[in-house]
Amino acid sequence: MRLRWTPSLLTACNLAAGVCSVLAVSRSWYVLAALLIFASMLFDLFDGYIARRIGVEAEFGKQLDSLADIVSFGLAPSFLINVSIFHDWNGVLGGLLVIFFTLCGAFRLARFNLSSFSKTFTGLPITAAGSLLALLSLAEHRLTDSFFAAVMLVFSLLMISRLPFPSIKKESAAYQNHKHGK
Repeated sequence: MRLRWTPSLLTACNLAAGVCSVLAVSRSWYVLAALLIFASMLFDLFDGYIARRIGVEAEFGKQLDSLADIVSFGLAPSFLINVSIFHDWNGVLGGLLVIFFTLCGAFRLARFNLSSFSKTFTGLPITAAGSLLALLSLAEHRLTDSFFAAVMLVFSLLMISRLPFPSIKKESAAYQNHKHGK
């Protein structure tokens, strides 16, 4: 019983790392900001895994996870790209890309929260999109502003698309029991 809080604690760590990433960007610590997004990714991976493993999946955890993900994989990476890459732009286009990326991520998460279990994801998961943006930010000197703008736009559209993406999640014990009539 004492482990029931562990997935929510990991989700809180995901959110905290995402907020710290935004704070790191505001201090021009761009590599640290990207590393904090990767830390968020690890917390996000383990919160769901542990919840499924110990059988404590709950609606509260699902909603909390989405709120953390919108910060850690929506706002944090798009803000990182806007400040570190688009600093020479007049601010409007970069700001619009941050808004569009974050909104598409929120729509993707809302759709996911309303869907039933599937072996595939509909649309690119925000965790993948945000983590890839953070990874690309580490190569900022080798890539152009236009490349980053195009990538953000493509990732945004892929998040709200109906394209199937493979899921690495294992079926939960509850779903297995339901599926097998237990």
